[in-house]
Formats: sequence, C-alpha cells, structure tokens
Amino acid sequence: MYKDYLSNKIITFPNYKDKVLYSLSTDNSNKIEYRMNEHGYRSESLTKKGKLNILTLGCSWTMGVGVDNDKIWPSLIQKKYEDSVVCNYGMYGTSTEFLAKQYCRIIESGYEPDIVLILWPGLSRRDYLDEEGRHIKLFGWRTAYHQDPVSKGRPDIDLAFVTLQNDYQDLNVFWSSYKFVKSVTPKNTKVFHSIAGYYYEIFDKNFEYIKEFIDLNNFFIPSDCYQNDKGAIDGSHPSGEWHKLFSDNFYNFIEDL
Repeated sequence: MYKDYLSNKIITFPNYKDKVLYSLSTDNSNKIEYRMNEHGYRSESLTKKGKLNILTLGCSWTMGVGVDNDKIWPSLIQKKYEDSVVCNYGMYGTSTEFLAKQYCRIIESGYEPDIVLILWPGLSRRDYLDEEGRHIKLFGWRTAYHQDPVSKGRPDIDLAFVTLQNDYQDLNVFWSSYKFVKSVTPKNTKVFHSIAGYYYEIFDKNFEYIKEFIDLNNFFIPSDCYQNDKGAIDGSHPSGEWHKLFSDNFYNFIEDL
C-alpha cells in the first residue's frame, strides 16, 4: 500500500482516492461530505489552476474534520482571493516530518503554488515505516500512555518508539522540517506559517528556542484565535466559527506584510 513512500512520488491514501466519504477520522456522523481527490485528500485536483494558486498543508485542523468544506479555513481563504484555487493537502494525524516530505514531493511533481499556507501539526507527532513497509502515524508521546488512538493497535511497538521523545527532540525534528520546507520552496512562491490548538501552547512554551530558527516575518502566531472550541460535529475538532476567526486573522496577517 505504501510501496512508494520512499520514492519521490506524492504520498497518497488509496483508501480515500477519488471517493466521496461521509465518515472520516473521528467523524462518524454521516452528515459531513468529504470529497477526496486523486491522491486521497479533501482537495481540488492538483491539475486545477487559477489566477492565484494556493497550497495549504497541515493536519485535521486544515483538512477540516467535522466541518463542511466551504466553512474550513483553506476554503475561506480561497474566497478572499479572486479567481484563486486552493489545493488542501491537510491530512489528519500527520507529523511535521510528513508535512515537509509531502511538500517536497508536491513541488517536485511540477505543481507551482503562488502561496503556501502551513498550519503546523503537533510537534510531538511522528510517523515511521514498520518492518513490512507500512506507514504508521503516531499522534505523539504526550498521550501515548493513556488513550492514544494511534497506539491502540500496536501499543508495545509504538510506545517503545515514542518513549524516546521529549520536548527538545520535538524541537529538533521541527527545525529539520521547517528548514526543509524553506530549502525546497521555489523562488517565486511565498510561504506563510502558523500553529494552533494545544500545539500552540507547546510552541509558546518553547518559543525562546523556536524564535532562533523561524522567520517571524512570515509566521502568524495566533495568540487570540488558537484555542479549540471542540464545536465540530465530532465534538473534538474546532467548529466553523473557529475556522472563520482563524482564516480572517491569518489573511489579515498576510495582507499586512
């Protein structure tokens, strides 16, 4: 299934490819439509072009789990730019490393975004390949000893992996991911970053170190719109109201530069 994971091809999710789903991740309501593209993402096709081409990357908060597609922050950003097309390659449960790898592959595929908007996932998340070559996502060591849904299937193996992690290792991995994104970005592409949820609290706690390697000129720090109201239909993700507040603030940050 993940035989191409170590290639330069775009990482796909075959179970979602070209499908319309009504159950995804923590949302089993059957009330939200998830229309997936050729790579298994809740997105327009990468082949669709507009006057302004925007790529969004992140985890479930970018994918918009539990919220109608027209009410999630990537879609709301698209409405602010005339004749724009947003390709939303957010995927639930992914890590900073996954995001950086996927971004590199999307760029190498020939897709040329004018703007890239990144809502970074939790810094403690990891992904790895097991002995059978399968891609395994870990939500992070912070909850691994309690009710970590990623570790439920293989607790011994996953716990052995995440026990090696700590805040400084998280920062080390984030440094690598952030710098990798910067290094593969085309000359004429503008990249803007942000972070939200409890991930923001970890970011804020370690800001004295993080500020040494990020560019604060293009990193939106949402101190007044980062909290999860858990108002999505699944009761665990942010609501459409949060997406509206975040998109307005992120857009204003970009336009004020």
